[in-house]
Amino acid sequence: MRIRAGFTLIELLVVIAIIAILAAILFPVFAQAKAAAKKSQSLSNVKQIGTAMHLYMGDADDTTPTTYYTGGKSVDIYQSFQPYLKNMDVFFSPVWQKNVPAGNSEACDNSNTPEGYYKPKTEDQSRCIGYGYNWGFGIWAGGALVGAEVTLSPGESYLPGVSATAAESPAQIASFGDTYNGRRYTISAIGSILTHYDGPQRNSALRHGGSFNFSFLDGHAKSMKMQGYTFNPGANPKGAGYIAVPAKADEVSQLFCLTDTTTVRPANLGLPLPDMGCKQFIDLVLSGAFAPLTKWPN
Repeated sequence: MRIRAGFTLIELLVVIAIIAILAAILFPVFAQAKAAAKKSQSLSNVKQIGTAMHLYMGDADDTTPTTYYTGGKSVDIYQSFQPYLKNMDVFFSPVWQKNVPAGNSEACDNSNTPEGYYKPKTEDQSRCIGYGYNWGFGIWAGGALVGAEVTLSPGESYLPGVSATAAESPAQIASFGDTYNGRRYTISAIGSILTHYDGPQRNSALRHGGSFNFSFLDGHAKSMKMQGYTFNPGANPKGAGYIAVPAKADEVSQLFCLTDTTTVRPANLGLPLPDMGCKQFIDLVLSGAFAPLTKWPN
């Protein structure tokens, strides 16, 4: 009787082909599962930060945090919340690993803070934080959880917190969310949320496939589809010439405005405009009145 010693070449090729087909099917599934896990972790992070803000407000007569600058150094949210969180890691995004040392444009210099305030450990001092505070639609102009910047003297300024009870729709106004900002760490549509984004001008190329995680003033957190625009193709870094807002038009002012009529100060952004209502300002910008907006495809 003849005993068969092994596989034929054709049989081996068939097995290899089957393994290759299974790999082609399973690897994308594994990648999607990993991406979904990171998105869930990110949502958990913003939820924890939002909870810390409520603990902070409980000790501050229901007033949102103030951010301020003194001697050219700043006190930011991740410092103000450490007594309530005792955790720096929740401020870092699992899908955005960027370090921008001091001396660079838009540096993530987390050590540039007054003496006596919390400073991250050495390896985190130039690591960009992944979540930003809601300063409003345009950074420095106010309208959301802080008022417009008030300058006291050179190197001395602050953005005052506001009464949370003044919010028209606490379940719609964001408190924190995904950002590509550096050092200031805000979600402001103009001048912040996409500052360090250097990918394709396409919504699906943004973090989490274009769905950013936000926590809201009422305490809940959720993911929202975003819409990107380019208004200054020559900006450096180029993300400074981008805008990102919720994809649903009726959610934009709700996300960025304490109330539709809350006063914003466009002059703080270098725009030759008088103070006006928050929603009015947003509608004016998104109409392309100041610069043509190129809408990103999905």
